[in-house]
Parts: sequence; C-alpha cells; structure tokens
Amino acid sequence: MSHHDLATVERLTSARRSSLLVAADEPVPPDLVERLCGLVPSAPNHKRTRPWRLAACTGVGRAAIGGIWADALERAGTATDAKVAKTRTKYTRTPVVLVVGCAPEDDLQRHLEDRCAVAAGVQNLLLGATAVGLASFWGSPPVPVCPEANALLGFESGTTVIGVVYLGWPASEPPPITRPAVAVRWVGE
Repeated sequence: MSHHDLATVERLTSARRSSLLVAADEPVPPDLVERLCGLVPSAPNHKRTRPWRLAACTGVGRAAIGGIWADALERAGTATDAKVAKTRTKYTRTPVVLVVGCAPEDDLQRHLEDRCAVAAGVQNLLLGATAVGLASFWGSPPVPVCPEANALLGFESGTTVIGVVYLGWPASEPPPITRPAVAVRWVGE
C-alpha cells in the first residue's frame, strides 16, 4: 500500500458520518445492499468462526421488526409508553434497515471476539456505504436477544443483535463534526 492509498482511506474514514437525513422513499438497489454486506466478511475474525448474521428489512419488513421489538419492550415493562410507540415506527425512517447479529457462542472469550469481528465488519459496510454516497446510521437494538426477532430475521436461536444499520440516499448533508485526535502512547521509546 502506498501513501496515496493511505490518503484515500483517510479521506473515506473522515467522510463517514452517522446520518438519518435520507430520502425515505428513494429505494436502495438490492444488489448494492448485497455488495455492501459482502464487505463484512473481510473483517478480522479470530478462529474464522464467521459470526456475522445479516438481514435486510425493507417495505413492511421494517415495521414488522419494529413491532416485534416494541412488543418485547412492552412485555419486559422496562420502557416508557413513548419509547415503545417510537420503536414501532422508527425503522421505517430509511428504505433499508440492516439488522446485524452475532452468532451464539457459549464460550465467553470467543463470543467477545466474535462480537468484535462483527463490529469490524459493520465498519467495513459503513465505509462502503460512504464510498457509494449513501447516508448511514448504526443504531443499537432495543432488545439484543429476542427469539421472535431472530425467527423473523432467519437468525438461529440465541443470536445477539449488535447493530441496526439504517441506509438511504441522502436528502441533505449532515452538519460537520470535529473528531478529536487520538493520543497514542508509545511504550518502549
């Protein structure tokens, strides 16, 4: 990799921003979503467990996942009525909602490594979305382990949802942000 290639990566990572400012009715082509999902397995994955699970919710599928998670929140009794109501509708904000899960794993160390692999894969996907001009937003699921959601999404029992990625064509530019520099501590110098 040359310094020129590094500059390209730096520009792409700097351009990536979370944004829900999307044209809600402008569809994202399914083949583009598939290509973006194809970036996920390039993430580092200790023991090659391939823990990522992906489901693309479009159309009525977005409201279906919202309804399932809202019902789960309601049953748990831990959310306000307003949060339950918002959960029912918020997944319809963008044309595509990718639900990203991590396969079940009984060994805690392996599960933590797998979650990290899935998170790295999501970053690959987000950078790809930025590269093609899509707006994206990585949100947290309201109920990370939900049997009904796993069934709807085609995930095996016990899958932990670690991210809900909203995708759509931008309706406007998000406001600029400043990211503080990371301090690197050199040990041994």
